[in-house]
Amino acid sequence: MNALEDEFGDVIRKARSGLGLEVASVAAACGLTERDVKSMEVYTRRPSDHEVDRLASTLDLRASALRALASETISAPDGPWQVGDLTVHRETTHYPSHCYLIGLPGGACAIVDPGDNDVVDAIASAARQSGTHPVAILVTHGHHDHTGGVVALQKELGVPVHIHEADAASVEGVPATALQTFDDEGIHVAIEGLSWRALPTPGHTAGSTTFVFTSGSAGAGFCGDTLFAGSAGSARAGYDRHLESLRKRLATLPPQTVLYPGHGPATTVGDECAHNPFFPA
Repeated sequence: MNALEDEFGDVIRKARSGLGLEVASVAAACGLTERDVKSMEVYTRRPSDHEVDRLASTLDLRASALRALASETISAPDGPWQVGDLTVHRETTHYPSHCYLIGLPGGACAIVDPGDNDVVDAIASAARQSGTHPVAILVTHGHHDHTGGVVALQKELGVPVHIHEADAASVEGVPATALQTFDDEGIHVAIEGLSWRALPTPGHTAGSTTFVFTSGSAGAGFCGDTLFAGSAGSARAGYDRHLESLRKRLATLPPQTVLYPGHGPATTVGDECAHNPFFPA
């Protein structure tokens, strides 16, 4: 089994925090003690199925998925690394966070979330090997563990940086002529046969974006911290917005779409619709 980024305790804590609920109010609504809830959130107490169902109802989470997470019976495929004609290569920073390189047989490739300078040399080398050449750097959101190597990599490769305008301040140092921003309408881009859609999925940050690449009927979405396999990132820019991004944007992508998060294993839309407590039933 591939270890998930989040456990049961992370999910109920994120949902409780997102809803603005105190531990005491959740405990009272579920017939639990505050100590019970706190222990669940830090993984020191495994709940019964009945307790999970009460928590799911109180926290607006999908009960069946939450039970599977509590019993540790789900995992993520962590792949594939070939989606249609697209090849996906992953480098992981010391944080750890993931940086991805997406390429076509013809040579064009794009880089998603170079999170620190330690991955710059490895990614730049991968982007130039065997006739491959980079055409863009894509940034899913403006947190440093996803942007820390952007300035150095852009200087090294000389390609444009694509980022939502709401998070553009996080890549200060990129020349204005190389900065390509978009708004909440998103944008479609096609360069040398490499095609992607910038799908705004706000919530983790105001400018959080999922970059959805297509190759024939196959798709690959690079979602940063909007979603983790079996969970989601923290909703720092609005819990309602984050839920809408998960339930009305990511959940409506074709089920075979592979999702590559900023942390933890890769997954698919179909798997998340079946196993993610934040997704609709």
